[in-house]
Amino acid sequence: MTITIKYQNDETEYYFNSFEEIKNYDNVVYIDCSYNQLSILPKLPNSLKTIYCEGNQLTSLPKLPNSLQLLTCYNNQLTSLPKLPNSLQLLRCGYNQLSVLPELPNSLKRLWCGHNQLSVLPKLPNSLQSLLCDDNKLSVLPELPNSLGILFCEGNQLTSLPKLPNSLQLLTCYNNQLSVLPELPNSLKILDCSDNQLSVLPKLPNLLEELYCSFNRLSVLPELPNSLQYLDCQNNKLIKKIKYKYKYFNKMIYMYF
Repeated sequence: MTITIKYQNDETEYYFNSFEEIKNYDNVVYIDCSYNQLSILPKLPNSLKTIYCEGNQLTSLPKLPNSLQLLTCYNNQLTSLPKLPNSLQLLRCGYNQLSVLPELPNSLKRLWCGHNQLSVLPKLPNSLQSLLCDDNKLSVLPELPNSLGILFCEGNQLTSLPKLPNSLQLLTCYNNQLSVLPELPNSLKILDCSDNQLSVLPKLPNLLEELYCSFNRLSVLPELPNSLQYLDCQNNKLIKKIKYKYKYFNKMIYMYF
């Protein structure tokens, strides 16, 4: 077992073989105890800002200190999370057995909760910039904040998407049950909506660079923007050839069925 820590006002990394060996524990601001086959964590110091505890056998977490800014606890056996502190900015809790998340703090910027058993998400904070909630049991998403730039929601049971924020640049929503997409923001650069039930696509934004829409029910595509660099539309019902200029594309795949 190796536990890496840092102290306040000290960027030096110190290594210990157990938590019991750590000196001046109350002044620790950084802990990395990942991939140590731990089944339990001790009480966390009030000074703690960052903890990496992924890849263990944890079924629960201790109370989180109010100073905590970064928590990565993915790839464990967690069925619930404790109350999240108002200081938290990044949470990675994917690959667990979570069926619900606690209230999300207003400070949160990045959330990865994919590969769990979530059927609903809590209200998303206005500060959120990226949301990865792929491979859960979600049938609906909450209102998306205007700050959101990245959304991964593939592998769920979604039949529709909420209004997309104007800041969104990357959207992957493949392998759902979508029959229609909302209006796409002009900021969007990558869209993967494959493996759904789409019969039509909305107007494509002028900045779109990559479009993946294979395995749907499309009979026609909208006008393709000059910015597009990659298109995969195989396994659809396209009946009309697409007019395009080779100079705009580096790599393209066109399949008509």
